[in-house]
Amino acid sequence: MAYFLIVLVPTVIIGTTVYLTRHWAPTSILTIVTWTAAWLVSMILVTVLYLLLIHQPNNPQKPASKQNHQESQQH
Repeated sequence: MAYFLIVLVPTVIIGTTVYLTRHWAPTSILTIVTWTAAWLVSMILVTVLYLLLIHQPNNPQKPASKQNHQESQQH
């Protein structure tokens, strides 16, 4: 689900921005600033979602078994 959101969030933000500005002149400063702001917001949100995914995975790892712990202490 998290990977789906990483793709969906920027697609919706950038797609909506382009759709809402479809009648604006593409070389206008306002258009360029608006598209750049939409891209920047999208990338910030993707970064936050990715960092949350790294720190809180869907399937947390099981703690190491006692045997692995004992082997590491012997070396």
